[in-house]
Amino acid sequence: MIWNKNFIGENAGIVWRALNNRKMSWEELLKSTGLTPLELASAIGWLARENKIYIQPDENVFYFYLYHENYF
Repeated sequence: MIWNKNFIGENAGIVWRALNNRKMSWEELLKSTGLTPLELASAIGWLARENKIYIQPDENVFYFYLYHENYF
């Protein structure tokens, strides 16, 4: 496995598709995507850098969901 922008970007796409119209916890994302914790963290970082994901803490659990812009 080669760690580069393409690899991280592909994992970001996996996470993006998993979160489509859903809100998921870290554990749910790990199970749903099959990514390792490091792969998931880098993919979330990619999406966060592009302003495509929200991270919502709720007590001891972090939830993730996609940012959707509304155009009028």
